[in-house]
Amino acid sequence: MRSETKNSYAKRRRKTRRHGAKYWVITVTTMGMLVAYSAGSSRAVTLRYVRGADPGIGSAFLQGQTQQTQRFDIPPGTLGEVLTAFEKVTGLSVELQNEKIRDLASPGVSGIYSNEQALKQLLTGTGVSYTLADSRLVKLEIQAQSETVEVKGVGTIQLSSPKYTEPLLDTPQTITVISKEIIEQQGATTLRDVLRNVPGITVTAGEGGTPAGDNLTIRGFSARNDVFVDGVRDIGPQSRDPFNLEQVEVVKGPSTAYTGRGSTGGSVNLVSKIPSLRPAYGFTLDLGTASTKRATADLNFPLARLGLGDHSAFRLNLLAHDAGVAGRNVVENERWGVAPSVSFGLGQATRLNLGYFHLQQNNLSDYGIPWVPATNNVLVGFRDQPAPVPRETFYGFRSRDFEKMRSDLATVRFEHDFDDNLTLRNQFRYGHSTRDSFATPPRFASNNSTAINRELRSWLTEDTVWDNQSDFRAGFSTGEVAHNLVMGVELTREGNIRRTRTAPNSPTTLLNPNPDDVYTDVITTSPIVGDISANSQAVFVVDTAKLGKMWELNGGLRWDRFDAAGITTAAAPIARVDKMLSFRGGVVFKPKPQGSIYASYGTALNPSLEGLSYGTANTAIDPEKTYTFEAGSKWDFLGGRLLLTGAGFRVEKTNARTPGLLPGDPVQVLQGRQRVDGIELSATGSFTRAWQIFSAYTFLDSETIESNTPAEIGKELVNTPRNAFNLWTTYELPRRLSLGGGLRYIGRRFGNTINTRFVEGYWTADLMASYPLTQNVNLRFNLYNLTDEYYFDRLGGGHLIPGPGRSATISLGFKF
Repeated sequence: MRSETKNSYAKRRRKTRRHGAKYWVITVTTMGMLVAYSAGSSRAVTLRYVRGADPGIGSAFLQGQTQQTQRFDIPPGTLGEVLTAFEKVTGLSVELQNEKIRDLASPGVSGIYSNEQALKQLLTGTGVSYTLADSRLVKLEIQAQSETVEVKGVGTIQLSSPKYTEPLLDTPQTITVISKEIIEQQGATTLRDVLRNVPGITVTAGEGGTPAGDNLTIRGFSARNDVFVDGVRDIGPQSRDPFNLEQVEVVKGPSTAYTGRGSTGGSVNLVSKIPSLRPAYGFTLDLGTASTKRATADLNFPLARLGLGDHSAFRLNLLAHDAGVAGRNVVENERWGVAPSVSFGLGQATRLNLGYFHLQQNNLSDYGIPWVPATNNVLVGFRDQPAPVPRETFYGFRSRDFEKMRSDLATVRFEHDFDDNLTLRNQFRYGHSTRDSFATPPRFASNNSTAINRELRSWLTEDTVWDNQSDFRAGFSTGEVAHNLVMGVELTREGNIRRTRTAPNSPTTLLNPNPDDVYTDVITTSPIVGDISANSQAVFVVDTAKLGKMWELNGGLRWDRFDAAGITTAAAPIARVDKMLSFRGGVVFKPKPQGSIYASYGTALNPSLEGLSYGTANTAIDPEKTYTFEAGSKWDFLGGRLLLTGAGFRVEKTNARTPGLLPGDPVQVLQGRQRVDGIELSATGSFTRAWQIFSAYTFLDSETIESNTPAEIGKELVNTPRNAFNLWTTYELPRRLSLGGGLRYIGRRFGNTINTRFVEGYWTADLMASYPLTQNVNLRFNLYNLTDEYYFDRLGGGHLIPGPGRSATISLGFKF
């Protein structure tokens, strides 16, 4: 066994953190050079406003000159991005009469069309008309006389995964899409910040079997293993940053038929940014309380300027972040990231995208404050509640505790359209992540005092994934029934290597722990290396059948083989093979084109080794099975600007793991039953051209129906609030001054399965103001937790972590 004092760890940590100032100088200097370059090379756009436009003017020219058809394959995006691709394909020039037209959402265009047909298609739902200026110039203008642009077609948003064949409006499931615009408005710096927009999701603190990181709970069930990046599972215990995200997609309800194992309550997919044909250079610099310093860059270069092809582009995203946590004076978070990608064949029948992502972090771990034990005889009035200490109370060691994480992802995506209705797609991903961390969970030393033991939780892990997904999309008809079919194969190899460290506890006091105490005891690293690998093979088929204009049938079937084996950190051999068949089906009724009424049914399967060495269950038992039924309705109002949705659902795990009781029983048996009944309501889009909204409410009635632990029966599930609400809204005043704010409510949550331990519900409020100093420079101010509410963000079995106190950030954004 290898033993060493904490002094070596402290030296290593101090050495690493001394580099912080250096990389900030390098980052700011580099971004300054890029700003200067892009400002010098950017092109000015002359804008004019044309009144009383007739959308038909110029049609004769377009038809006469471009009656021949050609292939268009321009993906959805902002109208600026889509029009740039349109210019490349057609050779036409497009002039905008209002710069804000660039920011409108366009459905893109895919298929064989004439130029005019393609133009009409990509302008659908935007409120923009076109006119002819001369033989090769088309002008676009907003049909209304106001200069304020409205966002339309919220329900037409399409998920990134090809398995979801229809837009949000016609998908029979509760789905939330958080765009990069909302992420930017809110100044979100972590995935947890982004997911605060989605009620029904809570976060769990790290414990003995589960490391810290993005440990999510969706609709009452753990989703720690259900985070995906571009459709590929990412099980590494990481804390994720949104600097390279185009959007975040939250799918609720069991979805094993689409995602594979797990996804009992739902899944979260992070969609990475990829290049486009429009040149764009964006930079942000954030300064705030809690010593916040953050800089990002998003640079998109069409490669035609370098003579490398008219349909190729390169994109680079950069990050540097250094900040504390408001109200948690000792905690530090320092990270940097880089994400280059290059695309070939944009807008063409054959497309190739190569991407790489790197994020490296050096933080100071935070395990919060302890729960008061139920048997404590001193703090009787606080039994099974958070310890009555100020929010800033920190029980860790500044010199010992750290959290070093690294994540690397390399992706190759190839797509080929044989024709308008036949597409082949293959995506290959290699991922590697590491975590090296020390943390100090505080625990009461005895029932007759307020003395605290500083325990040790240490994680030394390495995760790898090799994943290849091949899918084939076909659109065809059988008689009067139109089909949108996707079928495919997924091959995955995941590996997890893990070592443990142990150390004696260190005493301190409840009210006055000193973070500058020096830990002098011996830390022992176990010689046993846990090493578990899993090979997965899956085949799936998904089809949407349209029976006329009013009825759609949607179904998916998936077969998985999950083979996991290896050695645990206790030196025990472990192995299991599970073969799982899962399905999901739904029916959609469309009484109007802008609305849908639906019902769906689906399954989820949770094998015992789904998280490899993270939270391993008994391998002698079969996977847990979960079934869900959901019925709801979705409607686009106000010309497609506002999407309203509502749904009722039941999620039931029919064979939940519970302790074995009979002689000869394994440690766990599948004799439990858990149920969640709920309601989801949401409003997304805009009431007017100036007033935007992103809001949702979730009601969850959770219950343990059957258990071999009698005290659990009839109790609510852990960390599952009955009521949760989120509102984010912005309003644009004259002179483009934007004001916004948000409210968030999380109801009472229980911290154990017998519901004796709980935290009360809470409200938080945020404010935002944004103003364009120039056409290229924007100033934004964010105020978080306006009332300085003392609440608990993450719950664990022995400790819980307070949410940040009141804080503020000022941001300068540059776009060229």
